[in-house]
Amino acid sequence: MKQLNEIKTQYYKILDKESRALARRLSRNLLVTPLLLVRIQELYSSAKIERDFQNDNFETAYHSPISSDLEFFISRILYHYSRIKKLGWKIYLRRQVGKTCPDIRIDKKDKTIAVIEVKAIAGWIQPFFNSDRAKKDMLRMQKGTSTFDPRDLIKRVNSQLIKYVKTFHIDKKRIYVFLPTLALVHRSRSKRVLKDYISDFVKNSKLSKDNLILLSGNLNLHLSSDAKRSEHSPTNSFEKFIAAISK
Repeated sequence: MKQLNEIKTQYYKILDKESRALARRLSRNLLVTPLLLVRIQELYSSAKIERDFQNDNFETAYHSPISSDLEFFISRILYHYSRIKKLGWKIYLRRQVGKTCPDIRIDKKDKTIAVIEVKAIAGWIQPFFNSDRAKKDMLRMQKGTSTFDPRDLIKRVNSQLIKYVKTFHIDKKRIYVFLPTLALVHRSRSKRVLKDYISDFVKNSKLSKDNLILLSGNLNLHLSSDAKRSEHSPTNSFEKFIAAISK
């Protein structure tokens, strides 16, 4: 098993090297979101390696989740950026305090300056971003064809945000939600546009639109697919987030 440990270590060293390169670009006020989207797509590609073992007697229906690797990658970008800019941040990755465990927490001088919820995809919390989806779920529940109440999900997500405020003694405006794309939230036949989803996020989270770090403006982009780089439609919300917490 020692060889597996070495391979795993090498894998994370590669992720860390890439995160340091993006941090350097950020420190020079260069856009990093176009490259960040590419790297996330590569994470999805690496997660599909299990499919290489498929044959007539073995099949896998889905790839491994990338959530943990994505959280590590983003946290290391923040770590290296702080070191380069001498900001004095301490980055906590999945560090539990009491019964609260944010994906990423940034402290400065023993005070929390930002909490980041990292979502690789938002399919499981569609109603939080999509009021049309919430209405359909409510209708199904009222008809008795489903027991899922979208209001409960929205309350549950909000209670988590409130828990961060209480545990880390921060203003709610210091809580961010990181989301690469709106894949699985937007449906291809839907007439909804980007501002509709952002509006629903603001309404349900009681946060500003600036607290949503959405990397792509392409509503049909699935980074787990073989989408071309020209389809990525990068935003600048990650760069704006960095500027905001660096003040």
